[in-house]
Amino acid sequence: MTRSVLFIKHIEYETGGHATTLLSHLPTREAVFPTFLPPLDAIAGIVITGGQMSAADVDAFPSLQLTADLALRAIDAEIPVLGLCLGHQILGRALGGEHREGAVDEVGIIDIDVLEPEPWLGGHVGRLGAMRWNSDVVSLPPGATLLARSATVENEAFRCGSAVGMQFHLEADDRVMRLWDSVASPTLSQLRSPDAVAGWRRHLATEPTLLGVVERGFGAFAAACAARMDAEAPALVA
Repeated sequence: MTRSVLFIKHIEYETGGHATTLLSHLPTREAVFPTFLPPLDAIAGIVITGGQMSAADVDAFPSLQLTADLALRAIDAEIPVLGLCLGHQILGRALGGEHREGAVDEVGIIDIDVLEPEPWLGGHVGRLGAMRWNSDVVSLPPGATLLARSATVENEAFRCGSAVGMQFHLEADDRVMRLWDSVASPTLSQLRSPDAVAGWRRHLATEPTLLGVVERGFGAFAAACAARMDAEAPALVA
């Protein structure tokens, strides 16, 4: 069985941004609002992307609980799992963190303080200006390692076993930003202003520290997924 990286999406126009681009050399598959998910043996890694619903809204969106259950089983099996924004909250909630709805109102480039040299954050330690768009937050799950915080959110990123959650949108590229400012409801410009959005787009396209973290971080995640794929290579040859 050829394993692939599974992108789980809870919004129709989600592209995966930099994550999709920097994992494009690996076999990938998508599950959008999934009603079923592949078995662990078919998965090389999991990326859980963002969405506009609450991670607690499992009655209206059963795919949220399905995703959480798969993520926990994947962590037990040491399969790489990356949660972005809503994905971070799904992971944190599933692992026992406290999920709070409407705790903040943050849209734009936010200063993130990275505390630990996590490979999936490019090994960077220190200040990082990254895109945030969220109102819900989740506390650090029991036994997890805090990787990053900000002035308003204590748990901006964490690692628990084979999983990393990031509250911020490290994947946000210019196409993501254009969709968020055209297809999303409300759009970024409606929430803030067209001038603000233009400044965020310039930052995401040109800020060297952030671009380095993006390339190294998603590259390291891709390498972890590739290692799981390579682990089955002897059986395929035989």
